[in-house]
Amino acid sequence: MRRIATAVITGSLLMATSAAAMAEDHWSVAGSAGTTGLGANVSWRFHDHFALTAGYSGYNYDDLDKSINDVDYEGEVDINVYSLKLDVYPWVNSGFFLSAGAVRPDIRINAIGRASVDYQGDNVTIPRDFGYLDGKAELSDGVEPYLGLGWRNSSKQGLGFYAEAGAFLIDPSVSVNARGPITNSPLAPAARAYASDAEDDARDELNKYNVYPVAVIGIEYTF
Repeated sequence: MRRIATAVITGSLLMATSAAAMAEDHWSVAGSAGTTGLGANVSWRFHDHFALTAGYSGYNYDDLDKSINDVDYEGEVDINVYSLKLDVYPWVNSGFFLSAGAVRPDIRINAIGRASVDYQGDNVTIPRDFGYLDGKAELSDGVEPYLGLGWRNSSKQGLGFYAEAGAFLIDPSVSVNARGPITNSPLAPAARAYASDAEDDARDELNKYNVYPVAVIGIEYTF
């Protein structure tokens, strides 16, 4: 996947260099809001049919509330997404475009988990109020390929409408550890086993979503 992303970026830059002299260029700036948070981007329409767009979006959500197999998690999600894309405009005077490129998502989850039932281990029972689980997850740790489509009035100067929908891949990593006085008690091995089971459950839950959807809307101005 990272090779694909690198190839797309390299190809985009080569196309920009060779085609920049073929048409009057326009610069656009946009502000947007959507599934990747609040963001902004700059787009260079260097050709009637092509533009390069670089952007950033992000947000912090501190009201996470999720139950996974008898564990109730509360915490926060911190998202920062950086992107570089080549936008292809099939029709010169239309704002519709297809987009391909690369994103660098930094998406982290920090949560505290508490058992909703007693844990039954091998010849041992851990009461539900034994302590808590410290959960951490990272949805991606590198550059990922991106595909999308959208609308932007970058063929003419002035204020316009901006929208885009697409997706990029994620590859979650998860860690869950037991915390509290039980970790220094005879029940510590059982608590670690419980945390390990909870980690597997959390990883399975996140792996259901190996694609992160992008849907943003906003306004833009073309110079």
